[in-house]
Amino acid sequence: MNSTELLKNRLVHGTASFVIAAMMGTIAPSAMAQDSASDDEEFEEEVEEVVITGSRIRRSEFTSASPIQVLSGDKSRELGLFDAGDILKNTTQSSGTQIDNTFGGFVLDNGPGSNTIGLRGLDPERTLVLLNGRRIAPSGIGGAPTSADLNLIPGVMIDRVEVLLDGASTIYGSDAIAGVANVMLKKDIEGFQTEVAYSLPESGGGEELVASAMWGTTSDAGFFTVGAEFYDRKAMSLGQNTFLDECEGFYYEDENGNILTGDQTVDPEPSDFTNCNIFPLTNRVSIPVFWGSVYYTPGQSNTGPDANTVGIPNFSESSVPFDFVNPDFGDPLFPHWAAFDSDADGVLDSGFVDANGDGFKDFDFMDPFYAWERSDYANSGDFISELRRISIVANGEYNLQDDNDTTLFFDGFFAQRESDIFAPGTQLFEVVPADNPYNICNPDGLNGVDCLGVLGFPIGATSVTPIVTIRGDREYTDNKVWQYRAVGGIRGNVGAMDNFGEGNWAYEAYLSHSYSKGTQDMLGISEARLLQALDASVDGNGNVVCNDTSNGCVPVNLFGDNIFQEGGGRFTDAEEAFLMVNRHTETIVKQTIASGIINGDLFRLPWNDGIVPIVFGYEFRRDTIESRNNDVATEGLLWGWFSDGGADGSRDLHEFFAETELPLLRGKPFAEELTFSASARWTDESFYSPASTYSLKGVYRPNEWLTFRGSYGTSYRAPNLRERFLNGTTGFRTVSDPCVVPDAARDGNPLDPTAPSTYNAANDNRQQHVLDACSALGVDPTSLGLDPNLFGSYSVETNTGGSEDLTEERSKAYTYGVVFEQPWSDAFDLRFAATYFDIDIEGSIEDLSAPIIVDECYDNLDQPNGTSGFCSRITRGSDGSIDLVDASFINVGQITSKGWDLNMVYEQDFEVGSKTLGVTLDLRATYTKENIFDILGDVDDAAGETEAPHWRSTANLTLSYDDFRLNWQTRWIQGGEEDDPDDFDPNGIPCDNLPGVSCRPVYYTKNYNTHDASVYWSNGKYSITAGVQNVFNTGPSKVDADGVFSVRNFPIGAGYDVFGRTFFMSVGAKF
Repeated sequence: MNSTELLKNRLVHGTASFVIAAMMGTIAPSAMAQDSASDDEEFEEEVEEVVITGSRIRRSEFTSASPIQVLSGDKSRELGLFDAGDILKNTTQSSGTQIDNTFGGFVLDNGPGSNTIGLRGLDPERTLVLLNGRRIAPSGIGGAPTSADLNLIPGVMIDRVEVLLDGASTIYGSDAIAGVANVMLKKDIEGFQTEVAYSLPESGGGEELVASAMWGTTSDAGFFTVGAEFYDRKAMSLGQNTFLDECEGFYYEDENGNILTGDQTVDPEPSDFTNCNIFPLTNRVSIPVFWGSVYYTPGQSNTGPDANTVGIPNFSESSVPFDFVNPDFGDPLFPHWAAFDSDADGVLDSGFVDANGDGFKDFDFMDPFYAWERSDYANSGDFISELRRISIVANGEYNLQDDNDTTLFFDGFFAQRESDIFAPGTQLFEVVPADNPYNICNPDGLNGVDCLGVLGFPIGATSVTPIVTIRGDREYTDNKVWQYRAVGGIRGNVGAMDNFGEGNWAYEAYLSHSYSKGTQDMLGISEARLLQALDASVDGNGNVVCNDTSNGCVPVNLFGDNIFQEGGGRFTDAEEAFLMVNRHTETIVKQTIASGIINGDLFRLPWNDGIVPIVFGYEFRRDTIESRNNDVATEGLLWGWFSDGGADGSRDLHEFFAETELPLLRGKPFAEELTFSASARWTDESFYSPASTYSLKGVYRPNEWLTFRGSYGTSYRAPNLRERFLNGTTGFRTVSDPCVVPDAARDGNPLDPTAPSTYNAANDNRQQHVLDACSALGVDPTSLGLDPNLFGSYSVETNTGGSEDLTEERSKAYTYGVVFEQPWSDAFDLRFAATYFDIDIEGSIEDLSAPIIVDECYDNLDQPNGTSGFCSRITRGSDGSIDLVDASFINVGQITSKGWDLNMVYEQDFEVGSKTLGVTLDLRATYTKENIFDILGDVDDAAGETEAPHWRSTANLTLSYDDFRLNWQTRWIQGGEEDDPDDFDPNGIPCDNLPGVSCRPVYYTKNYNTHDASVYWSNGKYSITAGVQNVFNTGPSKVDADGVFSVRNFPIGAGYDVFGRTFFMSVGAKF
């Protein structure tokens, strides 16, 4: 296809953005050189005025001050990308943590199975997603979804994705702070088209099948297109993925950069430690007095006063406090307790139990029976969740062929996705009452003993906590989301205004309605029923019964052999039927938009006859969210699971906007073009004062081959439905409580294991202002945690809810750049573009983490003695520990994103034999100079960190010959390093026994690149594509979970390939 034919084709399809982007040096189209005068004349006859992404002005000339990148759907599919999320995340601007299909087991704003895009490292809620040029509403599961779900967009039907890379609130309204992703689906098709694609990862799992069909007809009066797509991706388990370790492992470095893995402690284990971090261990029972955890060892026990006496039946201990075996205090308290040197420094410092005298602990923590992550059941959990999607689209328009060229148009979209996510491993650790008949520390029970009495320190019955994993408990979720959007409108000329200004007046009005429903079902243990089942006793017939027999209560035995199993135990059928309940959430999001614009030519500039156009418009939008969760979800009735109060509310927005353009100079010496444009928008949102935004842009071309462009604009983001209407969603987060006496400041009694520790102020390293804040808030920092015993770090419930006190976010964005197109030779095309971007957001809306809130309350020199407003967000229980942290949304600070986009395109045709070999090289790179998050004065520059490396780039080489096309793509992601890594410490687990060695977790990633290759053939009617993604099966460098957000030492959400080498093929046909 020659350049003129390409231009004609794009114009007939109603958009010029592909060509615009090419002229601005941002994409690689086919050769753009003009062919002949006759072709030029033919082209001119075909020219029509069109609207591009980032503007509402109709244009017949192709210049834009806004940086735009266009991603071809066909080219993306030739590289094996069959999903909208994968296509967008292939851009170099998708910086920051991106929510993709590796996040199935995490609690997300849009719920499980969602896929969102965030440009410039500014989070998805600040990137607006359009479908066919119009806003697509959020959809998702649970809570309050904030963003469009890319997993609902049919991938094979994508014609192109236009990515606008500057703030666009004046054009599209709220949310377009970081930019706009406009997904354009195929339309205006003649005849029947079908395509089937399949991809197969080499490692197994994650297979994709896509089948689509479209039919369309066109006429002089308009067109009609309808299509459907089926997408099915199989799950890939943790065990199948070749890039993952067998479990979450230690991954540390020493001061010389040497990598240390595994637990290097000199520990008397029966087998060598692997790299696995074996915690949290399972199949154990926590006894609050002396023992800590004892482990299930059926038929064995080493918890008696000597090796030959059974203590707690079927349970054994691994270690004991060093005070009880310290030679300085005399002989060990019991003969089978022994001391050892854990750090190989020649000094005994730890104690263990060795009943058989072989010099090793009596059971192996490396056994998958205790190290749950090493079990086969753990490895069967999802790394990539499954996804099934059905999509139906239809669009068309009909011209009434009247004097005003009136055209009726519509656009319909329906999609449904389903994903069953398997994420096992949630532990159950409920306290069993002291008098429970099954309690192993109830001497009056069926099989219990006095758990300290066996050592000669009788204390009677004691409450204990089994720590186990139960199969079927909170591990499967059934997720479904469906959404439809219907658009109907009318456009035409305003003949009555032909004599106003320079005429050319036209209008467009449309009505759009979107509706989505997301549901989730999950089985789990009812907390209330579990407590009821544990409140049991023995009746007169010797049977264990519930004291409260309501609801058909069945007493549960948490100490049976069926509970303590590798990978997870199971309840009996009767226990499961009573304990398991369904948690159901249902989230409905509705959006209605009514929009109208009128545009025309106001006047001509007297010095160059240039037309000054104008656009006026109005838009009404109503966003509504409604939750229909059952009581189990709303009230948090599942054991150990968060509550989800959903969200309920509605808001209206009325917006007026205008846009104009001044073509000041044309065709002058040193001023081939000088154009300025301006736009403004006034927004009135239901709950906030009216706000205005504006934008100024300019293009200066001193000659045909050099262009300078720049823009400045303000943007606006009103609190979204989640931030405003979220009723409250709870979760759990580990916090370090500064009011708990630290371990170093506790002195135990080596002669009495039942005695609580005492406070030793000399070993307390906490700062005085922290202690003062604790005391001022009614907490004694010298006793909390001593009796009863409480660790300094523990899991705390957090509540995140909407707020009426929020204000809107405001932002300013600058872009300026240069475009160069080589003018010296007609033999080849070479274009280069460089664009600098600078986005500054004020009053960012965030839900702060519980650790930040606790720190802002107690460790705050500016607001001492507990006077910080964050202290009111912390609730403590009767025992002094933190019960709840209110993490509701708040305006907290500033976010910035600054850097450069660089693009270069080289194209040349060579005569090879009797045919033409076309060569195209497309290079794109983004340098993120700064990505600051200023949260309450705590400044973190994410640029250069693992999730937001300074550099991302892609290189695409395309060779076209006859009916064939060869594609080779290389993606490169620079390594990153987290800010403020831990200091090197000689006491880190991997280097405890290495004298003179200090270590810390690996906080960085190394440079990463992957290569994709494909061959495409088409004769115009049939097409075949075959290729390989990640040709060399390259995985990212490993990291430690203490330093980088990861799964089994694999950094996720940072753009790395998660499937490994993958083979793909597609077949298409047109009839």
